Amino acid sequence: MGIIKTLSADLINQIAAGEVIESSHSILKELLENSIDAGAEKIEILTESAGLSKIIVSDDGHGISEDDLPLAVQRYATSKIQSFQDLENVYTFGFRGEALASIASVSHLTVDSGVADGRTAFRVHVEDGKIKDKELIPHFRGTKIEIRDLFYNTPVRRKFLKSEIGEEKKNRTRVQITALAEPSVGFRYVQNGKEVLNVSKESHFERVLSVFGENLRDHLLPVRIERNGVVLEGWISHPDFYKSNRTGQYFFVNKRSVELKFSSQILKKCYGELLPSGAHPYAFLFFTIPPEHLDVNVHPQKKEVRFLSEETITGLLFQGIQNVLRSSTPVEFLEMRRRLSMPIPYERAEENRQSFGFGNGEEQGLGLPSTLPFRSHYSLEGVGPGINLFQLSDNPKKHHSFVPKKHYGIIFETFILAEAEDGLYIIDQHTAHERIRYEEVLRDLKQKAYKAQPLLTPIKIEMTKEEAEEALGHSESLEKLGILLEPFSGGTILIREVPSYIDPGKEQETILDFFERQKEKDESELYDEMAKCVACRSAVKKGDQISDQIIAELLQRLSYCENPSLCPHGRPTLIKLTRYDLEKMFHRI
Repeated sequence: MGIIKTLSADLINQIAAGEVIESSHSILKELLENSIDAGAEKIEILTESAGLSKIIVSDDGHGISEDDLPLAVQRYATSKIQSFQDLENVYTFGFRGEALASIASVSHLTVDSGVADGRTAFRVHVEDGKIKDKELIPHFRGTKIEIRDLFYNTPVRRKFLKSEIGEEKKNRTRVQITALAEPSVGFRYVQNGKEVLNVSKESHFERVLSVFGENLRDHLLPVRIERNGVVLEGWISHPDFYKSNRTGQYFFVNKRSVELKFSSQILKKCYGELLPSGAHPYAFLFFTIPPEHLDVNVHPQKKEVRFLSEETITGLLFQGIQNVLRSSTPVEFLEMRRRLSMPIPYERAEENRQSFGFGNGEEQGLGLPSTLPFRSHYSLEGVGPGINLFQLSDNPKKHHSFVPKKHYGIIFETFILAEAEDGLYIIDQHTAHERIRYEEVLRDLKQKAYKAQPLLTPIKIEMTKEEAEEALGHSESLEKLGILLEPFSGGTILIREVPSYIDPGKEQETILDFFERQKEKDESELYDEMAKCVACRSAVKKGDQISDQIIAELLQRLSYCENPSLCPHGRPTLIKLTRYDLEKMFHRI
């Protein structure tokens, strides 16, 4: 007797459900896409216990007729395609019946639906993939789907889901992504009795801000490029506004959220040195591609798509982003260079000259004339934001012998050439300044050597509601850092006090960066993470033109660092070539 047997219909449905239904967030994806395909202008979502106990999705779309309703919950029944050729020209998101059949096999499902010209609407109850009963209900136009007891008959799958908090976050993200792709549709999402999203029809740009916060408004650059019938449009963030992870990057193909190969790497390559190490830009990018040029059915959950010409897509992405960065960043950097090249007020102070180790005559070969007066104290005045190199303690202690006798300026707008007793140093101006600022801020935090400064006008930060709640949940920890927050309304929070170690004008972006970095960190790392955030935001960047005086002070400050060789993120700040190395290179020895 053979051992191969035909599977039962129920088991086939449960296996098929496993391909489509990963958890409650994948159910939301299917149902939301179905509502959009049905022409909905307003969609309401409700979930309880991460969707495991209840999911309700209601829309005002064209609905399902009485005759079609029983078929809608059967497998391989759809109004979307009729032939093989239809698969090659899919304009809709999915095939409504396929999703409902998969969901019905692992939950208790109820579907209410009515069409515009009907006098009544209808309801079907489905259990174990089979319709238990059908009834008349008062008329309405649209569809309401209610799912209860998800995975009640597949306990193993339920067991391997993440915590409810993790699943609820995925659910919010799924609704946000769908809302981002469909600005012409209104969305309202209630999670465990609390409204977490409520947006009406609006422009695409305003939808980005509604979902991800007003704080993005002044930091997004528009992208638009077209080639061979393929259009790329959307927004990327200015190089001065970024996250510490890739969670701010979203890519869509024909309004479908997808995972594009190498997209993050392409973004990173386009920005290059405009971003510090570990920083990732925001991106909300939308491709419009003729459907015959792609295959959306290569992944059961349609997370990926296959392109007829992937080189065209990646090339368009690369060119579109580079065009924007070329045209937008020079204005900002020219202004920065103007500020950095302004004359700096100096005062004569012999004891300060001695503290730097300078004697009479030329200033120890630092390339500065002997008549140059040195300032008697360290100040930012006249230098502009981002050059906090001068907060020397009253009794600085030198930790390393790295003290260049002279420097020879900067090459490639990045690297300082300096000579010391033990060799030639090549110093990265950005990572060196990061190390200086990191140690200064960390020391101030540990010694409480800073002041919390009340603001006459609070700084307003617009976030999503859940992000605001998460931030306010860490209020006590933030107070230890000199930051005082208070709720305002919705996803808006106010910064009432800021510490003196954060540069003026950098408060909002530094605190937002800290929120991102601290999410998965222990409280014991508070000081370290904040010091890294401030260092990233305030350090000079590649291309910033700094004067000889500033170079000299930067090198001097670096010599007082505990670890002058590495930036806070582990990148090297300097490379040394000894006299022996040089002589050996030129075959002198």
